Amino acid sequence: MLHLIPLTLFTVLLLAIFLFLLHMRQKRKELKIIDKDPDISPRYHPEQLRKIANQLDRIFADHKIYTNSDLTICDLASKLGTNRTYVSSSINVCYNQNFNSYVNQFRLDEMKDIILNDNDVTNKELVSMCGFGSIDTMKRVVKQKTGLSLNDWKEQILREDKL
Repeated sequence: MLHLIPLTLFTVLLLAIFLFLLHMRQKRKELKIIDKDPDISPRYHPEQLRKIANQLDRIFADHKIYTNSDLTICDLASKLGTNRTYVSSSINVCYNQNFNSYVNQFRLDEMKDIILNDNDVTNKELVSMCGFGSIDTMKRVVKQKTGLSLNDWKEQILREDKL
C-alpha cells in the first residue's frame, strides 16, 4: 500500500502539469484573437502617431538619411527615441504605406532632383547618391511607383522640365 503513494503523487503531479499547460495554451489562443481584432487590440494615439510622422518628415528632409542604403526602421526609431512599432504604425496610419515604400518615395524624389540637375548622371551614380541597394532595386522601385521603366521615367522627367 505504501508503494502506491509515490505513484499516486506522481500521477497527480502529471495531471496538474497537463492541466496547467492546457490552460496556458488556451490563454495564448485568446491573446492571439485579441491581437488580431482591431476593436479589442490597443490602439496608438493618433496625435502621437502624427507627431512621429512629422519628426520623420523633418529628419528625412533635413538630413537626407534615406540616402543610406543600409537604413533600417530600427535606425529611425533610435533617432526618434521610440521603438520600431511606433515608427511602423505611424507610417502605416499617416501615409498608408509601409516603411520601404515611404523611404523609396524620398529616394525617387531625390533621384528626380539629381536627374533634373545633371541629366548625364549614370545609373550607378544614382544608386549610390539616392540610397538604393542596387541598380535592380532602383529599377524595380521606379517601375512600382511610376509604372514606367527607368529610362522612360528619366525621359518623362526631362520632357516635363522643358515644358
